[in-house]
Amino acid sequence: MKMFKKLVPGLLIIVGLVACHPRPTEELAYADVALKAAQKVKADSLAPDFFRKAENFYLRAKKDFIEGYYDSCKKFANQARMMAEKAEYRALEKQTQIKNKVVGDDDASGGSLDPFKPKGTEDLK
Repeated sequence: MKMFKKLVPGLLIIVGLVACHPRPTEELAYADVALKAAQKVKADSLAPDFFRKAENFYLRAKKDFIEGYYDSCKKFANQARMMAEKAEYRALEKQTQIKNKVVGDDDASGGSLDPFKPKGTEDLK
């Protein structure tokens, strides 16, 4: 009985500390927004590796959240956000390259991309 009286307060303290552990809802929200932003700029097709990794990290974070593994959830949510941001950046970068290539093809004369600069004056200083 004496052992039980000493054990109960210790268990209550441990349970109290575990119950006060904050849920990483903010991290999950940031990861979700980053994935949606990446999807909006077509990162799923222009940067599929980064986008797929971001989705996998996000799904793992959601699973860990449901199961109560909040530290792991937070880690995976942050990784998902970072990968989604990389995917978004790469997709925008590829879109810019594609647009520049199209603009470069339109200007077959080899002139400047600046519409106000006369052609043939690129090398003049």
